[in-house]
Amino acid sequence: MSLSRSLVSALLAGALAFTASAQQKELTLKDAVLKAGTDLAPQRLSGLQWIPNTDTYCFVKDSLLLKGGAGKMADVPVLSLKEVNDGLKRKEAIKRLPPVTWTGANLFYFDVDSITYQYDVSKKAMLSHMALPSNAEHQDHDALYTQTAYTLGNDLYIHTTRQREHTLRVTNDGADGIINGASTVHRNEYGVEKGTFWSPNGDLLAFYRLDETMVTPYQLEDISTKPSTFNSIRYPMAGQTSHHATIGVFDTRTKKTVFLNTGEPKDQYLTNLAWAPDQKSFFVVHLNRATDHLRVVQYDVATGKAMKELFEEKDAKWLEPTHSMQFLKSDPDKYLWWSQRDGFPHLYLYSLSKGLVRQLTTGNWVVKRVIGLDAKEANLFVEGTGLIDPKDPKGATETQLYRVEIASGKTTRLTEEAGTHTGALNTNGRMLLDTWSSQSVPGKVDLRETASGKPLKNLLTSTNPLKDHKAGTIELFSIPGENGDRLNARLIKPSGFDASRKYPVLFYVYNGPHVQLITNSFLGGASHWMLQAAERGYLVFTVDGHGSDNRGRDFEQAIHRQLGTVEVKDQLHGVAYLKDLPYVDDKRMAVHGWSFGGFMTTSLMVKAPGTFQVGVAGGPVMDWSMYEVMYTERYMDTPQENPEGYATSALPDKCDKLQGDLLLIHGGIDDVVLPEHSYAFIKNSVSKGVQLDFFVYPGHPHNVRGKDRLHLMTKVLDHIDRVIQPKP
Repeated sequence: MSLSRSLVSALLAGALAFTASAQQKELTLKDAVLKAGTDLAPQRLSGLQWIPNTDTYCFVKDSLLLKGGAGKMADVPVLSLKEVNDGLKRKEAIKRLPPVTWTGANLFYFDVDSITYQYDVSKKAMLSHMALPSNAEHQDHDALYTQTAYTLGNDLYIHTTRQREHTLRVTNDGADGIINGASTVHRNEYGVEKGTFWSPNGDLLAFYRLDETMVTPYQLEDISTKPSTFNSIRYPMAGQTSHHATIGVFDTRTKKTVFLNTGEPKDQYLTNLAWAPDQKSFFVVHLNRATDHLRVVQYDVATGKAMKELFEEKDAKWLEPTHSMQFLKSDPDKYLWWSQRDGFPHLYLYSLSKGLVRQLTTGNWVVKRVIGLDAKEANLFVEGTGLIDPKDPKGATETQLYRVEIASGKTTRLTEEAGTHTGALNTNGRMLLDTWSSQSVPGKVDLRETASGKPLKNLLTSTNPLKDHKAGTIELFSIPGENGDRLNARLIKPSGFDASRKYPVLFYVYNGPHVQLITNSFLGGASHWMLQAAERGYLVFTVDGHGSDNRGRDFEQAIHRQLGTVEVKDQLHGVAYLKDLPYVDDKRMAVHGWSFGGFMTTSLMVKAPGTFQVGVAGGPVMDWSMYEVMYTERYMDTPQENPEGYATSALPDKCDKLQGDLLLIHGGIDDVVLPEHSYAFIKNSVSKGVQLDFFVYPGHPHNVRGKDRLHLMTKVLDHIDRVIQPKP
């Protein structure tokens, strides 16, 4: 196989290369893991944000909160870490400035422990604003920080400073299996990120009530106690009884709660919650458990009764609404709605009274985030991919900033530079803060005007944090995949790469929904440990196959009812591509992945036996019938509806197909992919006389973080090294 001339040119221009003459230090695995987010990360402006209703912004640098602006305005100190610690008077000083939220040009708030502090810039005064119980969870401030909702146990409370400072108890029925105001509804699928929702003026608080008493408990062993104890979680598995969610609305003035009459079936998904601008009604997206039909319903908060069904959407495979409607302040009858009904996630303008007004964004690209609107709400600003051509999908690796005219839908790209851009819009919509990187640019922050996208000022240009380390090249390109689509791929070569040699390959795989591993950003989306692995003598290879993020509906839905089938074929297309390269040793190939990537690692080892000589599967799903309802049934339907699909994707009964060395790793208290997944594969392996290795991280949940992550990556790479025996 050969790459096109233009692709090779782009590849060479974009590849992140480090010349041998500049290399002084070996990149150790310890540094690659523990310093990836600090010393070896590009410089950044922490806490960068606009100050409301001004043309000034703030950020943290060298333990100082600074304020800056357009033109020649110098950065001005606002608050230092020392001043905060002097005001806190804690026994143990905090080590970094906490995140701040501005509510006006001179007023901001921040939280330390369970206390909220107010700082008045004009008076240089720091005050303790409100104190919550030390064990309070799920804190949610209203827009002006006059009230904070929080949970204790499974009940919901409000601490208010209105009129007088006091606490309101919102619910009294919290118990094992009855949870109020928490963020665990629908296991955080379908855009659920929190459990409480303040009305615009803070008079009303909507909240989730979750009843999971009908869900079978699952026991996770806690070995930190003597003797060990068991913590019970409610874990609804595919095809089994799921939890029931309802929505209450608490009035802080009357101290009464009204529950919305959301009706049957009780195991429906209630998501994308939104307040009407006048606070008289509340909007809920009803998604059926089969996830192929949604309805947007308006409720009267005074009575809880449904007022109107605004519209519905259907899909033959699945729907996944993740964004609430966003109302226009200038015309409260109109709102923005996300949908991928035309094949790509796009924005639509709707009217409460008249329905669909127009589709705002169109084309083969993905709208990823709404940044905001200008003061007159004539223009909408969004982040989105570049144009995606199935034959040249590199646009999917980009994130660009766009301006969209509300009246016409005319869309203008504001960022000319290739890369991954994140935007922040000031209140009047005239300026954008653009934080971005690419393969050739470690990191920049530019201030841009929104009329043209022209840079007005550079706030930061990061140096390459790896310039003094020995590191190789990172190449992004595309390869042929299943169904004739091309797939984005990444190849990391060691420094001193010699094309006359034969190199072993380490595949890093995920290839599941919602994840994109390959981006035009610093390191091309790779982790630092992959560079270190390359220095051991590997080519480190990754493919974003069908099912992965930011390629549009059809690309993702190719996996429907057959998880692990198309994805395995895509990864094997990657193997075929590599076998055509003269410097690849296809007799020494390894594969590693975590979570869905652990499922893919094991799938490749048993469904393509002999292709990989060694695999390390972390936190692997082994049988989708044992994974959670919300995620699994979206892609696979239920085991009762799709027995063949579940049987094909299940791995424990295929353990006897294993060729090569397989290591399974699992967190001891993994509440996402339960440890019984690994146990099921091991049990079948023992029964069939199949040898493999298994390692548990006691006390760790689904991911191994902190200092123990170094132990994890050492375990992974040492295990692969023993089989592959790479040569630097």
